[in-house]
Amino acid sequence: MAKHGRTGLSLLVGLLGLSAVACAPSRSPDHLVVGTKGAISSLDPAKAYQTRALQLIRALGDPLYALSETGELIPRLAAAPPQVSADGLRVAVTLRDGVRFHDGSPLDAEAMAFSLQRFRDGGGNLSYLLDDVASITVVGPLELELELQKPYAPFRNLLSFAGLTPVPASAYAPCPDGVAENEATDGLCLPADGFVGTGPYRLASRRADGTQHRLERFDGYWGDPARSARLDLVSLENSTALFGALKTGEVDVLLSSSLEAEHQLELEKGAAAGRFATASSPPQTIEVLALATDRPPLDQVVVRRALAHALPRTLLSERASQGLNTPLRSLIPDLFAAAQPTWPDLDLDEARQLLTTAGYCQGNPLTVDFTYRSNVPTDGLLALTWQEFLAEHLGDCLVLQVDGLESTTVYDQLDTGAFSMVMYDWAPDFLDPENYLRPMIGCDEHEGSVCRKGYAVYGGVFWFDDEAAQLLEDQQNQPPDQRQATLVALQERIAAGVPYIPVWQGRNRAWSQSSVTGLGYDGSGWLRLDALGR
Repeated sequence: MAKHGRTGLSLLVGLLGLSAVACAPSRSPDHLVVGTKGAISSLDPAKAYQTRALQLIRALGDPLYALSETGELIPRLAAAPPQVSADGLRVAVTLRDGVRFHDGSPLDAEAMAFSLQRFRDGGGNLSYLLDDVASITVVGPLELELELQKPYAPFRNLLSFAGLTPVPASAYAPCPDGVAENEATDGLCLPADGFVGTGPYRLASRRADGTQHRLERFDGYWGDPARSARLDLVSLENSTALFGALKTGEVDVLLSSSLEAEHQLELEKGAAAGRFATASSPPQTIEVLALATDRPPLDQVVVRRALAHALPRTLLSERASQGLNTPLRSLIPDLFAAAQPTWPDLDLDEARQLLTTAGYCQGNPLTVDFTYRSNVPTDGLLALTWQEFLAEHLGDCLVLQVDGLESTTVYDQLDTGAFSMVMYDWAPDFLDPENYLRPMIGCDEHEGSVCRKGYAVYGGVFWFDDEAAQLLEDQQNQPPDQRQATLVALQERIAAGVPYIPVWQGRNRAWSQSSVTGLGYDGSGWLRLDALGR
């Protein structure tokens, strides 16, 4: 680890042209260096899918809308909220007047339509997000109409997704020889250093390997100007290098969701002592236990409810994540009002009674196989802590047999029925309550209460419930208050069936030198790079 850390720091020093012996490099007050993990392969919004790439796009461009810290939709490039027809099939968007791209060209409906169509038809990893958009029509210089194939309640929030950031057609060029592009994009590619957006920063330069991007303030920005004149986004190779770079002052801001827990805790202690500043996003990631409901012993709802009552969330949060992840009794994180604690809480007496009813306890304990991701340290700690807790408090009734597998193997085998109970996390591409529910229980084909095709299979639970399926569809075209009530009722129904047990929710975190101000996230979970200053 130390060797890798020195390698990462040497790379950073080389990128910035700094003295290798300088502990705290001298930079002008309006020049900040932001460290992150991993190179950025593409900035084409139609192709980008990595979090670090979308974070950078968020500084170089604007979406139509953004989410507030309470989950409300805020117009950005749009001039007003989207207007949705009574049948939920047509969405009208009016653009803000006077917005210009970094090359000076105006943002109009034609430019916005080009970007939306390219995202939908360009074959990118996330193009499926617009699969239900049947047509994108320019109805005026600043007016668009999008027609949907069916009502889709999350579509309003989808319009806040960073990947829908517009880039003008003039920024694209014929793809180089050997680069395959499908016919829908007319063989066009965005040059690696050719991003042209509407955001508070413009791309000034980029290293060919994607490890450094230099941003300069865009003086023609339509909104509040960026606080710093220049940002350097540099990529380091591992948690040790990132941690060391912030401690030595080589970077001003550290942005990484993959920082090891011990490094995060050390930085949080430093922030509490005033050596660093820290900020966290709204909760976005949920971690769940997925229970195979299609086979014994977890085909019995009474057994699944007993497991839910035997889960000590607070203890697990404190011991396994050191409080970095907070307990959750909902499939929706606290960002949304529909996040009600509908799942059973810790109640060992109730767990014992349920297991006794199912024929266990008194010399006949239930043995459950529990699989965790071996490359995620908090998962292993959680599994062992829960195993010890049950042995102490419920050992005559319930025994966990724990086994760790690398996360790629876990995800590859979820839909095969390989696991009785398995732990993993989920974070959607864009924030909306439905995106925490449909990917958990959506089902296209079922036999009785067993899902045979659909999201519930991909999630490893194989669960189907008629009432839950109806509630999921009912909320599609409801007004906000009614939709929220339906989502709460849907969670209550899922909680009663217990195909999943929510464990905790996680946040993105960032740290900075104490001299840096403006460190914070927006409601969509992106660090506000334009707000950073010294």
